[in-house]
Amino acid sequence: MNIVRLRLGLRSASRAPELWRCFRSCENWATVASAYLGLREPLYPLEFQTPFGDSITLETPQDLITAWIIFYRREYHVESGYETIIDAGANIGTFSLFAARVAPRARIVALEPFPDTLTRLQNQVDRNGLAERIACRPWALTHADGRRFMDGGPAISQSRGLLGEEVVGRGVAVEGHSLASVMDREQIAELDMLKMDVEGAEHEVFPATPTQVLRRIRHIGLEYHPNGSKSGLFALLTAAGFDLVQDAPTPLAPNSGVAHFCRN
Repeated sequence: MNIVRLRLGLRSASRAPELWRCFRSCENWATVASAYLGLREPLYPLEFQTPFGDSITLETPQDLITAWIIFYRREYHVESGYETIIDAGANIGTFSLFAARVAPRARIVALEPFPDTLTRLQNQVDRNGLAERIACRPWALTHADGRRFMDGGPAISQSRGLLGEEVVGRGVAVEGHSLASVMDREQIAELDMLKMDVEGAEHEVFPATPTQVLRRIRHIGLEYHPNGSKSGLFALLTAAGFDLVQDAPTPLAPNSGVAHFCRN
C-alpha cells in the first residue's frame, strides 16, 4: 500500500497547478486533494467548497472527480463576458455553478433529464442562491423532439446516457429535444457557449443540427465519446464554421476526450 501511495504521489507532480488551486481556495483542501489522488478515501457525503464560496454536496468519488476537473483542472474555458450558456448534461450542476460565478452576467440553461440527478441539480442551484440565473430543465439533448429512455439501473450518474431509439418502454422515460428546439424554447438568438457532456449523444445531435443553428453558437466545450467517430464529428463542426482551439484526448482512447471549438 505504501508503494502504491508513493507512486500516486509522484504522479501528482504533473498536477501541480491543480493542486495549487485546491490549496489556495478550498477550506478542506487536504481531504479533497488526498481523495482525488487516491491517497485516502473520505466519508461521503462530502461538502465541497468551491473557490467562489459555493457548496456542493458530493455523494460519490465520481462527484469528486467531476468537481475537481471543473474547478481545479479547468477543463472547460468560460469567459467573464458570456451572457448565455447551455449546460447540456448538467448532472449535479458542477459546471453550471462554476460558469455562473466566472460569468456573473450569464443566464445558464442546465439540461439534466434523469429525475434523481435533476433533483440534486436543482437542490445545488437553490442552496447557493442561483435559481434566478440557472434554469434547470428536465430535457435530454437529442437529434429530434420526443420521448427517449435512459438506463434506470444503479449506474454512475456521470456515465448514464440515452438508450437507442429502438429501446421503447424500458428504463426511465425522459423528454428529448433537439439543440434547435432548446434554443428556440429558451429564446436564445445567440449562444455564447454550449457545454456538452451527453455520454455519446453528441454523435446524433450535431449531424441533425442545421448549420444555420450551429452558426448561432460562439463557443463549444465538448466531451466526446467513443460510440462514434471523433474525426467525423470534428469535420462536421469545422465544416459548420468552427475552429478547433484545443483537444485533450483521453490517453489510449483517441475517440474520447474534451475539445474546445470557436466559431470563426
